[in-house]
Amino acid sequence: MELMAVPKTKISPHKRRLRNGPKALKPVPVIIRCKSCGAVKLPHFYCCSGDRGNSGKNDSTN
Repeated sequence: MELMAVPKTKISPHKRRLRNGPKALKPVPVIIRCKSCGAVKLPHFYCCSGDRGNSGKNDSTN
């Protein structure tokens, strides 16, 4: 005769949700390509080059 593990008390739904909350599926981040250099980045993040299509020209007039 095999004995099985049986919990002593019932676990409430609230406690069960607290324990299983971190196991839930996480949303997949959207990955886009930068319009100026084509690098892969997350939306609303500053690109590594950041030139915004300018071809290396410095148009600062002081």
